[in-house]
Amino acid sequence: MDARLRGVGVSHGVALGEVRHMGTAVLEPPPERISAEEAPAECERARRAVEDVAGELEARGRLAGGEALAVLEAQALMARDPELMADVDRRVEDGARAERAVHDAFAAYRDLLAGAGDYFAGRVADLEDVRNRVVARLLGVPMPGVPESDEPFVLVARDLAPADTALLDPALVLAFVTEEGGPTSHSAILARALGVPAVVALRGATDLTEGVVVGVDGTTGEVLVDPGPREREELARVARERREAARSTTGPGATADGHAVPLLANIGGPADVPAAVEAGAEG
Repeated sequence: MDARLRGVGVSHGVALGEVRHMGTAVLEPPPERISAEEAPAECERARRAVEDVAGELEARGRLAGGEALAVLEAQALMARDPELMADVDRRVEDGARAERAVHDAFAAYRDLLAGAGDYFAGRVADLEDVRNRVVARLLGVPMPGVPESDEPFVLVARDLAPADTALLDPALVLAFVTEEGGPTSHSAILARALGVPAVVALRGATDLTEGVVVGVDGTTGEVLVDPGPREREELARVARERREAARSTTGPGATADGHAVPLLANIGGPADVPAAVEAGAEG
């Protein structure tokens, strides 16, 4: 095929591997109606599911540590938002079953975030992930997630939620490519913390064929589909030159005319310090 696609590079690095797609999204619950007598039990069922999901997010954050801990704790707070839960209660009292009330209440807040500017639009994936996890728990179906594989791969998705990104294994997930998202999204921030090359906002990313080999350049945002021997050699050369350039960089930071500019790293915890020091951070 040898096609060149262009998205937005949000995490530096170059990777070459086969495409694996995220699992199927949670289905929309049916618009089943309930009686007024069933409403209290359905409200309680919704609240238990939300609390279970919030607890799971916090546990994932503690397991991942670093920057992921703060991101997933924030997502847990999003799940427990009192105004959002009040909207769920209102919908249940109007006759919706718990899973439908959660789906519709979160959808309404999603639309508010999507229309509130780039930064808040970057939180849409976080909110959708919470919704999908709560609805899946209420329906009793498995949550979609990172596919299992014995071989390293390039992960392709419509978007990636922080809960999935935080626990990615860089030895298995060589890079990820998403159709939506932006440089300020939590998935992009966590990709940079993990050192995984990433390209977002790539139109048609989910149309990539499962198993096709792609080259991902997280700096330029370019994705090369089914590259030939010459293109693979070029990708390897670019990766090699960037590694050598990074290793040759020395501090302290300064402009060309000698004005000092400290090179500081943004870390989420002690686990992030070794990578910062290796990259030449001064603080």
